[in-house]
Amino acid sequence: MDYCTAFFEGWWSHCCQAHDADYAAQIGKLLADERLWQCVAAAGDGGVVSWLIGAVMFAGVGLFGRRFYRKAGEK
Repeated sequence: MDYCTAFFEGWWSHCCQAHDADYAAQIGKLLADERLWQCVAAAGDGGVVSWLIGAVMFAGVGLFGRRFYRKAGEK
């Protein structure tokens, strides 16, 4: 399953799945995006690489995720 839309799957895939669920629950886009970053940062080794991957994903969903958030709310 491709939970990490437009981003490759990795050890953070469960974070993308939780992010999709947060979007579906419409908990608030910024909160859902922050939770994605926190999950990715914690899911890896907790070091700089994990934090940076989370930051890149946070920036990506911040810039391009609005359409996906709205679409998830329509289901």
